[in-house]
Amino acid sequence: MDKKAHEALERIRKDVTLTTSDMENQDAAEFFNELADWAYANGEAMLIDDEPEKQDDYEDR
Repeated sequence: MDKKAHEALERIRKDVTLTTSDMENQDAAEFFNELADWAYANGEAMLIDDEPEKQDDYEDR
């Protein structure tokens, strides 16, 4: 991760910490679960090949 991305992540961490500090534990837990789901889905989306040629080739047979 480059410096710019690392700095952005640190800003987000601070903002999330500040936001959740006033929440009840259950609400904060739900918030973090939603955030984790969102982050995981976006991370996985970045790994998906834009051109799944092998899969298309297999389906044509």
